[in-house]
Amino acid sequence: MAKKTETYEGCDIEIEDDKKLRINDKEIEIEYEEENDKWLTRYLPYNTYDSLDELAKAIISNTSEFEAK
Repeated sequence: MAKKTETYEGCDIEIEDDKKLRINDKEIEIEYEEENDKWLTRYLPYNTYDSLDELAKAIISNTSEFEAK
């Protein structure tokens, strides 16, 4: 199991096996669009991202749930 952890804007990001995403220990529902090679989530509808890392940072930066305290 490959696991990547990082802190961004005061939030802990954990990516496991390039398939699972957690922010501050909360599992984030994600989808992978194979035809476009992009990631998406209900947290940021109508947006797609090239990597889970990019997706996680966008969620943190653009949703009130993960605002820095």
